[in-house]
Amino acid sequence: MGALIQDLRYAARTLRKSPGFTLVAVLTLALGIGATTAIFSVVDGVLLRPLPYAAPDRLVVVWESNRRGALHNVVNPGNFLDWQERARSFADMGIFTWAGLTLTGDRPEHVQGVAVSTNLLGVLGVHPLLGRTFVAADADSGGPRTIVLSYGLWARRFGADTAVVGRSVAVAGGFARVVGVMPPFFRPLFHEDYWEPFRLTPQMRQRSGRYTVVVARLNDGVGVPQAQAEMTVIAHGLERDYPKFNTGWGATVVPLTEQVVGEARRPLLVLLGAVTMVLLIACANVGNLLLARAAARKREVAVRSALGASRGRLGRLWVVECLLLSGTGAALGVVFASWGVALLRVLAPSGAPRLDDVSVDGRVLAFTAGVALFSALLLAVATVRSAAGREPAGALRAAEGRVTSGRAARRFRGGLVAAQVSLALVLLVGAGLLVRSLARLLAVDPGFDPAHVATTHIALPELTYPQPDRQAAFWNQLLERLRARPGIQVAGVVTFLPLAGLGAATGFTVVGQPPPAPGRGPTTDIRIADPGFFRAMRIPLLRGRLFTSADAPGATEVAVVNETLARRTWPGEDPIGKRVKVSWAHPDAEVTIVGVVGDVRYQGLDAIVRPALYYDVDQEPSSEMNVVLRSTAMPAALAGELRAIVRELDAELPVAEVTTMHETVAESTLSRRFPMQLLALFAGLALLLAAIGIYGVLAYTVRLRTREIGVRLALGARPESVVRMIVATGLAYVLAGVAVGGVIALTASSVLRGLLYGTGPADAATYLVVTVLLVAVALLASWLPARRVAKVDPVVALRSE
Repeated sequence: MGALIQDLRYAARTLRKSPGFTLVAVLTLALGIGATTAIFSVVDGVLLRPLPYAAPDRLVVVWESNRRGALHNVVNPGNFLDWQERARSFADMGIFTWAGLTLTGDRPEHVQGVAVSTNLLGVLGVHPLLGRTFVAADADSGGPRTIVLSYGLWARRFGADTAVVGRSVAVAGGFARVVGVMPPFFRPLFHEDYWEPFRLTPQMRQRSGRYTVVVARLNDGVGVPQAQAEMTVIAHGLERDYPKFNTGWGATVVPLTEQVVGEARRPLLVLLGAVTMVLLIACANVGNLLLARAAARKREVAVRSALGASRGRLGRLWVVECLLLSGTGAALGVVFASWGVALLRVLAPSGAPRLDDVSVDGRVLAFTAGVALFSALLLAVATVRSAAGREPAGALRAAEGRVTSGRAARRFRGGLVAAQVSLALVLLVGAGLLVRSLARLLAVDPGFDPAHVATTHIALPELTYPQPDRQAAFWNQLLERLRARPGIQVAGVVTFLPLAGLGAATGFTVVGQPPPAPGRGPTTDIRIADPGFFRAMRIPLLRGRLFTSADAPGATEVAVVNETLARRTWPGEDPIGKRVKVSWAHPDAEVTIVGVVGDVRYQGLDAIVRPALYYDVDQEPSSEMNVVLRSTAMPAALAGELRAIVRELDAELPVAEVTTMHETVAESTLSRRFPMQLLALFAGLALLLAAIGIYGVLAYTVRLRTREIGVRLALGARPESVVRMIVATGLAYVLAGVAVGGVIALTASSVLRGLLYGTGPADAATYLVVTVLLVAVALLASWLPARRVAKVDPVVALRSE
């Protein structure tokens, strides 16, 4: 131990005497270790940590599925009730659906919630921080309204006041009694702020609509395959019992953890692999610096060996120095990692799972320590092999009068540079593929013009706006006042915004055509809108007309369809005047098609266009709508005007934040933009480190060959030929790295296939651009030291030796 402390002191003194080398080495390792730690903290929080429920590996989500390819479809409550009675694979099953609540008072606020069966929180195995969860009496139709608050809403809205439990709070249309507060670690099911009871009634067995999600806990000894097999049998039984509703429908059992993190798994593993390459490049860079430092200290090592130091003792000096460098780099890397985690939370898509579980904690610090130890050992092996491998007499002779470094040493250092180039090329190819993919995705026509369009969401409380005519009257008054304001060119409303998700969908039949077999009928997305929506979004009218004042409640029900629905349902025919029956509010009513509009992408720019049918807001009003405004005014100014108008109509009605459709488009591409940004960042860092590595090796080589170059110049060699010789050396390293890296990239880029759009993993243009970029950077990094040494006076160079 005393010898180890002595070695630590000596290593610290030695590094302190070379501040430039120490600073570069520590910063390089800190960047590599910090980036690796930041990404691992996300992988650990999202993929490795168990969900904050009791025995989360026993929890599953049970979806309905159909023959059209929808494997994870929402569930009909009646089917759920039959599942509960017939399934034996589950200890318990719970159900939930989406809800909303408007908190009134000084600051009206609409919060998203989830209506859960009274047993669902028990199925998850969680207990409240304060109060209680739901009991059977809470779901009685005549009982008082009860809610459980999330920790975030409790702290933000109620100031973390414990007295709120058991108290009734003011909501639109009455009061709701707070019965509990969930703990801060409890993960919401769908980013909700509160929970309320979901009332399961016998009438739900009539099989109308699918709009719920089922969570179940497996019995001990039952696995997902066994549960899936049983649910498949039950689904077949329900097909026979309710052929009109359930034909073609099955059930899919998915582990809850997979459901939560499934889509994030591949991007995170890709980023973890990318950042590991950055760490290896950083180690190779520092390794080259240490080799150069070891070569410069050969005489010191030889003298120590001649005075009796053993190879183990000499090797320990280098190991301790590498440990000190790596440990210091890791300490600084933890600081970088904490900044990186904060940045990742800002850049990550809003729907990214488990971001609140990501932190630099003890588990992550243990990982960082392991990475630091790995880096130190990696550096030490190469350094000890180079510095402590000769007998004293041979080492002393090698330290005297050497014109150039040994061939083996040059090859080893060149191999490290080639490895850096190979890894950098793999990262650059990956980043290039994602950049080209995103560019092609953004070039897709969304079907509307997002320029100068602002939107906001308004939810009318059902207790204060229970009748459809009151809802329609509010939207008409709001639109009338908005259109009268200067600066607002067009105003409209729609239930679901483009690029904001799937929304509502259902089946329909065509009047006058033979009815399809059960489970084989066409389906369509359902939207409720007014004519202003199409004009504000500049969605073209291709045929017929939009809604007019003649389409009033009680008149013939009409609809506008998109081009895809018209083409699929009436190929080669004029759809205007055709009639359909839609399984919606009035499934037996005949709806007349009066117009055809252009296709709009709702699920994403990379998703196929689905059939869509638009109802008139006057005939089928909704309590929740998105207001769409085309205006030259800034969103902040529109927000003030909009809130003032809403206050005039209803002082207790909150207005959500005003956003632009450009922001909606950007948000819809974040799942692709996020990994692209990080991979591009890592690729840029790898390119910088590779360039520094090339420059450092050639600069060191040139310094060792100063006498040789002086002799060449004294014998008549032209400076240009010296520059070409040194540049050719650097270029040889790079071309070797490019050749190896190209093969690795072709193999590794296949993992990006699911993240690409319109671009293949073997895109030739990307490989060509990356290769040219690497060669250009290598030429610059090689030319700088070559240019400097070519200007050396031969006499001065020879005298310096």
